[in-house]
Amino acid sequence: MEINVPLRHRSLGLKLILVGALAFMLWVPAMLVYGLVFERSTRADSVKREIYGLAGGEQAISGPVIIAPALIDTGKRRSDGESIIDATFLVFTPKTLSIDAEVNATQRRRSIYEATIYDADIVMSGKFGPLIPPRVQGEITEIDWSRAVIAVKFGANAALKGVRDTPRLLVNGKDVAAAFEPGVTIPALARPGGDEGLNQPGISAAAPIPDPQTEFSFKLTLPMSGGGALYFAPAGEETHVTMRANWPDPSFQGAYLPDARVIRDDGFTAEWRIPYLARNLPRSFTTGDGLGQLDYGKTFGVNFIDAASPYQSVNRALKYALMFMGIVFLTFFLFEATTGARAHPAQYILLGLTQVIFYLLVLAFSEHVGFEKAFAGTAAATVALSGAYAATVFHSVWRGIIALAAFSGAYGLIYLLMKSEDYALLIGSVTAFGAIALTMYVTRELDWYGGRDKP
Repeated sequence: MEINVPLRHRSLGLKLILVGALAFMLWVPAMLVYGLVFERSTRADSVKREIYGLAGGEQAISGPVIIAPALIDTGKRRSDGESIIDATFLVFTPKTLSIDAEVNATQRRRSIYEATIYDADIVMSGKFGPLIPPRVQGEITEIDWSRAVIAVKFGANAALKGVRDTPRLLVNGKDVAAAFEPGVTIPALARPGGDEGLNQPGISAAAPIPDPQTEFSFKLTLPMSGGGALYFAPAGEETHVTMRANWPDPSFQGAYLPDARVIRDDGFTAEWRIPYLARNLPRSFTTGDGLGQLDYGKTFGVNFIDAASPYQSVNRALKYALMFMGIVFLTFFLFEATTGARAHPAQYILLGLTQVIFYLLVLAFSEHVGFEKAFAGTAAATVALSGAYAATVFHSVWRGIIALAAFSGAYGLIYLLMKSEDYALLIGSVTAFGAIALTMYVTRELDWYGGRDKP
């Protein structure tokens, strides 16, 4: 027996399938907005790097250390019987190192983009000695202590632009007359065949060592500028770093997390303590290809992030765009299922496009007025427009008010997703479950095969 079911009785089931298909179709332009967010974010990062570079860049400061040229008899012989002598540089790390950094961070604007730069007053103090040479293959035949230098290594040559004033060095409480020079530059000792000297990014000053077995104290005042981040290396056998800054959104990064930190609305204070065994660096070593052993994989510090950046928030919400578009469509569909009113697929499309443009408006306005104001304004306009449209489509002010309340709740959840990094997945999954549960409850009496109501 063939049973014919009138089309009007099958329309709600078909409409639900159609609504789901429309949601997927409108998800495509939402992903195009995602691509636009990525493009704008990439442009903003490029502008930030340019501003950082003008201020000295992301500073990575390693030292101070004592460097002295030396000769090593490798124990090998040339074809003419002469010993093979290598020229090298010996690096001696401080016995103790205490770094105190007072950081004043501000934001600089170029066009519509902002970047965080800072002025840091850095004081390094501690003790050197006794200066015991490292073990090497062969034998150290000569160390020229008269040509030793005290040096601070930077991450790159461009970091020299961040030196705001002349560094001041005190040894055993007395000012050192030798002036600092750009670069960690020291010529090698003469040997057969010649050799190039050491040339690394940073600053250095002559510091002849009269007696390497005698301990001496130092204090180096280093006024620096930079942008985006400030890092240090655990150069001392025992390193203690204290950083205070007026920036409320620090991101602690690098090889070591702070042992103590206090974050307030007006700034933060952080302390690191790195013992000798934890720093993975000997008390003294040869330079080899450079000073990379001093800081490679060992730096730690702070990124001065902008927590109010709109791109991350909009990206987070776009990941759930399909779900929230489905919530808006479900609201319309439930009106159809429970009231007998009908909405044309074209009206669903117009409603969905409104939600897509919402993300675009938030992105556009937040670059100019900030995320909070942009979201509040665009959400209010979108919710009001959608509620008024629902009242018109279903010919009922009361239904429009219900739709307005439902849309307001949905956009409140979008705001929570945009602002919450740690709980975004939890909020999104609970919202999806709640939307499905509500739909199942409202349509529990619906006869999907025969009609809207049970007979």
